[in-house]
Amino acid sequence: MTINREAMKALPIQGYLDYKGIDYTTEHNRLRLVDHDSCIINTDKNVFFWNSKQLSGDLGDFISAYEDVTPKEAWVRWSDYKNHYDNQDEQAQDKYKQKSATNNYQFNWKRWRTSQSTNNTENYLVNERGFDKTFVQRLTASDFIKQGKPRQDRQTKEWQKPAVLFPWHDEKGEVVGLDQQGTEIDYEKYGKRGTQKKVAAGSDSNYGYNFHTGNGADQLLVFESPIDALSYAQQHFPELAHENATFLSLSGTDHQKVLSQLDRMNQLNGHLPNKLVLATDNDLAGFKAADQFSVLQFEGMENIRQVPTKGKDWNDQLKANDPGIKTMTMEESHKRLEALETFSKQAKQPSNKSMKVKDEKQVASAKSGRLAREQRRTDRKGKSREKNEEIIKDALQRVKNYQNDPKEVQNYLDFVAQGQNYSPRNTMLIYGQRQDATIVKGYKQFAEQGIQVNKGEQGMKIYGAPKNLQSIIAPDGKQVYWRDATAEQRQQAKTGDLEMRSIKHYPIQTVFDIKQTNASLDDLPKLLPNRPVNLSTDQSDEQLQTVYDTLKEYATEQQHVKVIDQDKGAMKFLADHKPMTSNGIAKGATVINRKDPEDRSIVLRPDLPVTDRIATLAHEMGHTALHQQSDANTSTAEKELQAEMTSYVVLKNIGVEPGDISEKYMSDWTKRLKKVADMKDRNPNLMADVTKASTSITNYLSDRLSDGQTITNERRVAPNIHPTAVQMATNQAIQDQAQEETRGRTR
Repeated sequence: MTINREAMKALPIQGYLDYKGIDYTTEHNRLRLVDHDSCIINTDKNVFFWNSKQLSGDLGDFISAYEDVTPKEAWVRWSDYKNHYDNQDEQAQDKYKQKSATNNYQFNWKRWRTSQSTNNTENYLVNERGFDKTFVQRLTASDFIKQGKPRQDRQTKEWQKPAVLFPWHDEKGEVVGLDQQGTEIDYEKYGKRGTQKKVAAGSDSNYGYNFHTGNGADQLLVFESPIDALSYAQQHFPELAHENATFLSLSGTDHQKVLSQLDRMNQLNGHLPNKLVLATDNDLAGFKAADQFSVLQFEGMENIRQVPTKGKDWNDQLKANDPGIKTMTMEESHKRLEALETFSKQAKQPSNKSMKVKDEKQVASAKSGRLAREQRRTDRKGKSREKNEEIIKDALQRVKNYQNDPKEVQNYLDFVAQGQNYSPRNTMLIYGQRQDATIVKGYKQFAEQGIQVNKGEQGMKIYGAPKNLQSIIAPDGKQVYWRDATAEQRQQAKTGDLEMRSIKHYPIQTVFDIKQTNASLDDLPKLLPNRPVNLSTDQSDEQLQTVYDTLKEYATEQQHVKVIDQDKGAMKFLADHKPMTSNGIAKGATVINRKDPEDRSIVLRPDLPVTDRIATLAHEMGHTALHQQSDANTSTAEKELQAEMTSYVVLKNIGVEPGDISEKYMSDWTKRLKKVADMKDRNPNLMADVTKASTSITNYLSDRLSDGQTITNERRVAPNIHPTAVQMATNQAIQDQAQEETRGRTR
């Protein structure tokens, strides 16, 4: 069968967006994605341009880029869409075939309605963007910025606050285009930025927002947005006021505007500027845009790179009141780009973009009296919660499915051993959504470290700390949160006619991996999780003993288990009650008093070297954490498997690599996983239980140790063990005559 590539290329990208439910806004003959507003589809030419990633092409290229899949997988999805499209009726297909009536639309500044008042513009720029009020007033007085008129949203019919307009002036002073910066803050609708930002239709793409000091002939400073250009200008106006500098906004990362501006400056002034300053954002997209000029050299013009020392862009720097500038050569900028691309490549993995949803953020409180708008926002928030819960459900299921493959099990346990300092459930959620995650934090947590999440990044969904929320019990027994209750329900609750309860609610939060930020290699040391000790580089007797003592402390204080490790009677006990192997007597066992399940002991051979004591104790602690009582539904194979995995995570966390015994781990897991898989009543929480047990232990180590040293001066002392403890345990075992009460691995 011959593949008609022309027919495939003719399939409308807009139709694919509708087919996949990808949100976009319409701007004459262009579409702009809501979740990635630098990605634009030209409906006339049926191509896309993703400015921040420097990507473009046809529908196949779009699928590969947006859904982060290989060209081969993109072709499969492309073909699926073709089958869907071909089966639609002609009326549905005509929707995408009709050409826009504004194909040849030309920007006309006279048709734009502007307001005489500038109050909304001043409030937004001063209160939200951190500008000086006098500086803003001078800009509005000289028409460098204008205030638009309030407009009605076409979809929701809500009235929006007037936008700030940034006119583009050509060399004759005529307005040939403009940027629109929305002032209506709505994170649910506009994503992380919270406001709408776009370029007016028909704007001359050879220009951008620009202004200059002096005659502007000696320097050209390039920024990604008008806000950034003005932020830089406000902070450095005293020194720039006496220089001839031109400021240019790309309204994205389109380097062609720079070339056009250089050509105009050459024609106007008879020479190129002495200096080209690439002041694009301090992130991957910004460095990519600047790198376009690494090989572009004109005689007499120096190319340099400047980035803010605080935050991602110059407005972050303005709001932080930090005027610092980091200047670098283009060669240094290129090296920085390579480092960022390394992070980006490491972050790439197979992903399911069909689950893609907008990052959840708190929606601004609705104004009093606008109940319809409040209800719409509540509905959107509810739908967002449902989508996020579906993502969480799928992520947890993926982790559970990994237990079918020993290699996947090992990869997951290696991830847990990193010590992310998240709850077991959130650890599983992070891995289920991004297996290569290393340092995970929220947007604000990164920002507090002076690190910004890159534009367009999709975060991972986890559960936040629980909150106690008041709820009303309706007559039908349904729980209704107080915030969602009607006025009548609230009144009935106050009078006691309806019952009220306080229930725990786990909000869904968004976190990001370090590779999704503009962090440099220099930032990593301060961000890495605390490592209790690294025995791969330092196995001193002191450090080994400190680790063992801390594990023993955890067993006695947290698990309330007696650790018997110096009693000579242990050898005989283990020989009598654990099977002998080619390795001799078992190294340890867990003993539970059947009459009093809370009375538990871990018995270790006294002749073990400290490294074996650490490994054996970690294994037995896995048993005491997971198998406190005999459970007929949990097989011995499964118990041993879980304890083995718990031990593996603890050892990996403190720097002990499997090394020569790696094959033995894999062999044991393969056999035991096979046995577990063959059971009808298989435990679906196998991985979750291991995560919970091992994370509890590794978090305890991290809280008390740092680089092999105790964090606190106060030393916790394990309770004294009665000298006849082993004999008592032996007598109990003999009386019960049950091997099930001695659990542990024969090493």
